[in-house]
Amino acid sequence: MFENKEYLKFIQKSKEKNLDLVGVSVIETLGSTYAKAGNLMLINSNFEFIGVFGSKHLHKQILEYAKTAFEDKRSLYFENIPKDESSGHGTSKYFLQVFLKNDDYGVLGLALKNFDKTLIRNIKNDEFEFSKEKHETKYENDKFYQEVKLPYSLLIFGSGAHITTFLDMANLMGWKTTIIDININKTYVSEVDEIIELENFEDILTMDLSSYNASVILSHSPKTDDTYLKALINSKVEYIGLMGNKKKMKEKIEEFKLKDDKRFFAPVGFDIGGNTHQSIALSICSQIEARKNGKI
Repeated sequence: MFENKEYLKFIQKSKEKNLDLVGVSVIETLGSTYAKAGNLMLINSNFEFIGVFGSKHLHKQILEYAKTAFEDKRSLYFENIPKDESSGHGTSKYFLQVFLKNDDYGVLGLALKNFDKTLIRNIKNDEFEFSKEKHETKYENDKFYQEVKLPYSLLIFGSGAHITTFLDMANLMGWKTTIIDININKTYVSEVDEIIELENFEDILTMDLSSYNASVILSHSPKTDDTYLKALINSKVEYIGLMGNKKKMKEKIEEFKLKDDKRFFAPVGFDIGGNTHQSIALSICSQIEARKNGKI
């Protein structure tokens, strides 16, 4: 529900401005649609928004429904059905719910305190509950099931100028970004969410890395790479990427016995044929996204 950190920032900014919110959730789709079940759009009472569902016509329609929801302070349900059946566009079902600032944003505010649980909302009467049992996103018997997740968290080892474009793209994906290294030049990582500066490389071996989903080693130093890799192998991080040439990466796989470790990707990134820093950043981020979504 909050895997993109920009939603949390939007909620916080709206709260600081004392603005109410309308949350628009895609609860079910049939056929070809731009947005899928679980996608979220937030609109504040200044009609600033985050999230995109599709066409200009649909966006305008959603804003009109949001206006009604703000005025009546009640939830709404609607379907978007293509007028032209031959258009190739599918049908989408949406649930709009009002979250008032004076009520600490109601169920939305409570969701921010119930990560790793499933939020179950009844679209007929606004009843809800949080379940510790994980459910797939679904709409069933007037109830919409959606897992509440923290923003996807990426740990980046290295802090040189080569990090900047990769960091920009990771931020564009909405991931929470953390830089970890020694002697960090903050000029190159000014857009990062968090910085962890180590006094010694070996300090990483005793750190708790359980809060991170993915990691990429971009330090370009054999000594530090090995230390960082040891720490990650012993962690539960689900994606471990290491930058280097193919020959060296084969040696790493043998040295650290990583042949059967499905988390390890080296050389890091998909081969998309480019060699610019933008292409490299894209190749790494696309591989992380594929892993995140269970495609590799």
